[in-house]
Amino acid sequence: MRSFWKLASTVGVLGAMVVLLSVATAGAARTQTVRCVGTADFCGTSVSIVGGASNRVVTVNLTGTNLKLAKVTVVPPASRRAFSISKASYRLGGSQYRFTLNAVRANPRGARIVLIFAAGNAPGAAPRGLPGTVRTATALFRVGSGMTVSIVGGGGGTSNCTNNETNTSFVTKGDNESHSFGFDSKGSGSCFYDRSWSYFKVGVKDAAGKSVGSGTMWFGQNETFGGYYANCRSPSGFTWQGITCDENHTQTVTIQRVG
Repeated sequence: MRSFWKLASTVGVLGAMVVLLSVATAGAARTQTVRCVGTADFCGTSVSIVGGASNRVVTVNLTGTNLKLAKVTVVPPASRRAFSISKASYRLGGSQYRFTLNAVRANPRGARIVLIFAAGNAPGAAPRGLPGTVRTATALFRVGSGMTVSIVGGGGGTSNCTNNETNTSFVTKGDNESHSFGFDSKGSGSCFYDRSWSYFKVGVKDAAGKSVGSGTMWFGQNETFGGYYANCRSPSGFTWQGITCDENHTQTVTIQRVG
């Protein structure tokens, strides 16, 4: 299966294709069938909400039988709360996706919802990169033994679309200790369309309780439905002191004592 990175990079292309091939006419129709444009791994389609919709039953003919809904967006963004989807189900062995669409009449010219489907996931499972599940990264500590380390995530506007950010402390037993950190990403409401990310404050103290160093690392997505990775990004005005942070553009960072 092609990765969600591939899906994310092709959403713009698919969006242009589906606008030309699949945008339906206005709101009075009670039933509608559209074609999902793409490959056996992923496809996209769009449905007009111009003039509104009242209990319109929409059937999407998919390009395979293992495709699951991965993303729903709306154009323009101002119409995000001007439609609803309900009674969704897969039919004909998974080759069709059917739902009931309602939308307000005030939606402007060109307004439409865009649906993206991707393969390789059981019903109800969250594909890689999708919000709505536990996300973790790894911090490798090289600060010596007997150090009290704290990792505190979220709070005060330092996270987005996350719950249960790591808030922990431990005493190191040696160098090269691996410790996980992360959060539960939200997948409902507006967070279905948004990125999940959080900052994590790191503090290191010696056996006497004296501060050895501190800094802030980051874990999350750069784009909706993109992959998750960790880095040493700190909020403006906050720098690493006494300890350093190294990253390799994966889900691992290395924290090391200076000197």
